[in-house]
Amino acid sequence: MVAVPLPERRRVSGSRRSQVAQRKVQRQKRSLELLQGALSTHRMARQAPWLANLHRVTDGALLATGVAALAMAGLTLHWQGRWGGDFRQLQRAQALEHRLMESQSALEQHYLRQAKRPGALVPTPLDVWLGAGSAAQGPIGSPLTGVQGLVPVAAGGNRRPNGLASAG
Repeated sequence: MVAVPLPERRRVSGSRRSQVAQRKVQRQKRSLELLQGALSTHRMARQAPWLANLHRVTDGALLATGVAALAMAGLTLHWQGRWGGDFRQLQRAQALEHRLMESQSALEQHYLRQAKRPGALVPTPLDVWLGAGSAAQGPIGSPLTGVQGLVPVAAGGNRRPNGLASAG
């Protein structure tokens, strides 16, 4: 026996495929019509005007909420950037303050060591350091007046040279 394919079956399967394709297209059209019909504002406005107005109000509220959320996100990012910059400046200022305190401490230690050797200190009137004296009236031995007449001072003494006596 020899098996021979039937030509009719092919036509049936070809027509069956076209029927299936047609059904798919019809389903898509129906679903699209149903979707368009459900979203038709004119049809809904005619059938239930209060429902159409409710939809408009809720759409507006949803849009306003979205815009407000975007605005808040933008403001949050803006202020977060500003805060970050200010915080970096604060950290830099604190680091500089710390360095200044270390420098001040080193200077104080140096001057305290110098105070243990009172012969190396030069008496200076308070007016010079407070800015009341003129630039030409610097302390004895300062760069302004040149090194002149360094006078040794006794430890703990508050003796001033005759030219620098002050009334206070």
